[in-house]
Amino acid sequence: MAGRLHQLQIDTSWGRLRLVGGSRAGEGTLILLPQLHLALDPGRPHRALPPMRTAVVSHGHLDHIGAVGYWASQRFLNSMPPATLIAPDAIAEKVRALLDTFAALEGGHPYRVTIVPAADGVGHWLRRDVELRFFATDHWVPTLGTRLVWHKQRLRPELGHLSGAEIAERRSRGDTVTLDVALPILSYCADSGPAIFRRPEAFDAEIVLLECSFFRPADRDRAARFGHTHLADLVPVLSELTCRHLVLLHASRRHRLGEIAALIDDEVRPRFSGEVHDLNIDWD
Repeated sequence: MAGRLHQLQIDTSWGRLRLVGGSRAGEGTLILLPQLHLALDPGRPHRALPPMRTAVVSHGHLDHIGAVGYWASQRFLNSMPPATLIAPDAIAEKVRALLDTFAALEGGHPYRVTIVPAADGVGHWLRRDVELRFFATDHWVPTLGTRLVWHKQRLRPELGHLSGAEIAERRSRGDTVTLDVALPILSYCADSGPAIFRRPEAFDAEIVLLECSFFRPADRDRAARFGHTHLADLVPVLSELTCRHLVLLHASRRHRLGEIAALIDDEVRPRFSGEVHDLNIDWD
């Protein structure tokens, strides 16, 4: 049904991850991870958005940032706790000014939203065991992708022969008995051209969310001009991708959903060893 968000349940090392969202280039991208209260690109208003305590904006284009005012306003009106909005440092102050303007228009009460600037290589702890790490993408304005990394504590190998009581005694003495193991669970590549395939950190996760905006041969130049990925850019690298799940999104309205689904079936699934998911949507 048009406008209804897709819902994926994907098994990962972290557990079953629920992914909710939809995407259309120029109209809106909205990706929610409800278990983590996290929104990636609040580009379209939806009643499922306000409960997200953290929102990440990949870049300043309206189809990726268009719902930040709605999100902040709804949280304020419903007396929700303070929230965090992460944005590329190149636009963070403009985003702050945008929210200040919306708050002034609504009566002057400031939204309880902290703006956090981010940059390529920077990390942000979402909670004690989950970190967001950001990487630059190949778009024509400053744009950041997001990696979701789960930090798991594992007993140091040299202590494996000890009993539980002995390990507890060492811990009480202040000894370090565990190692931090970082497991990339999800990578959201945001808007990007094909140079993204030269950034291995964008593809080391179990789930990769990747734009494929154009599918017809006649649109190859358009994709390159505006910093987007074309099907012809994706097909040659599919056999090299090691992620278990590939989620495609951000298709241009130049293509109907049925056409996109057929091309994914014919050109993508046969060449990719994992599962392929389609997050493209027709918004109401």
